[in-house]
Amino acid sequence: MNAMTGLPLVGVSIVATFVVLAAFLWVRGPSYRSGSFLGIATASAVFAVFSSLLYVVYFSLEQAVWTLAAGDAAMVLAPAMLWVAVGALNDRRPWRLWVVLSGGVAMFVCSILLSETVSSGIKILLLIAGCTLTAIEARIGRARATSGTLAIAATMVGYALYSVGRAIFLAIDGLYDGIYAQYFSTGPTTIAGVLAVILLAFSVLAAARDERASRRVQQVGTLDRLAVRAREMLAEQGSVSWRVATVDELELIRESFGAEYIDEVNTALVAACTRSVAGDAEVGLIGPGRVAMVCPVAAREVPADELRQLFAQSSERLRETYVPDLEVAATTIESAVVLDSVVAHG
Repeated sequence: MNAMTGLPLVGVSIVATFVVLAAFLWVRGPSYRSGSFLGIATASAVFAVFSSLLYVVYFSLEQAVWTLAAGDAAMVLAPAMLWVAVGALNDRRPWRLWVVLSGGVAMFVCSILLSETVSSGIKILLLIAGCTLTAIEARIGRARATSGTLAIAATMVGYALYSVGRAIFLAIDGLYDGIYAQYFSTGPTTIAGVLAVILLAFSVLAAARDERASRRVQQVGTLDRLAVRAREMLAEQGSVSWRVATVDELELIRESFGAEYIDEVNTALVAACTRSVAGDAEVGLIGPGRVAMVCPVAAREVPADELRQLFAQSSERLRETYVPDLEVAATTIESAVVLDSVVAHG
């Protein structure tokens, strides 16, 4: 590789760095899960991108052996750190992190002391192991049900297969000849690595998204909207009716049918409550299996049995599986103080 081909790869690596850092640092918010997952995954992405950058510097500009060794260590650490990150979703203990960091140091030492061919073979085998472990970790335990982990596993499997090809043709052709030199040298490997890192960046963000936190944020916004409408009715009419429809035995339903069924329950309950009230009422989901209706006091109160029929009609899946019972509670509000109290209790 010469400077003419190396400099564009440096540019690609730098662009990828900004893409990854933008993805990880600029979109954090209350809807992303707390804990070490996102932080360790960010470290994994940075190791991956900078390994490519270090290789390009080594082969194009100054061939200092420490630069190659640092690139090898960073490349090995990238999938291994992602294995640690995904393991955090499965509540794995932090000893993995120390094992991985020790492996990175060992890789650095091997690249300093051994020939480039031998150290490259060790690096590729460690890459295959890291990618395989990450893919397995992403498809087991709690991580398996997390959005984004399927994409992480697929990307890791793809890169592991690419690495298997590298290992095979390194054994056949060596570093500088044949198919290995054409398809698995620094240039193609840098491009493949950068593409994998960009795919993983957005997959990790999807996995880091905490759907429960996101729903809580949405529900707080809905409660605020309902409170505004209730204050308007209170000012216009001197009173307002705050009605709440609640699904019985929500946790038992979750355990029996899964979290997706709760989503179906929420959607059907909102639809049923919307059909049960007049056009000037306001309806919104304020919690799992809880829908509030802000209505004029004179509006007809729909009995729980009738609302349950509308509830069943709103979802074919509920009708075919199980239609839970509902409770409906109505509070007549005639002052702003009472309204604030009701809103505070949801």
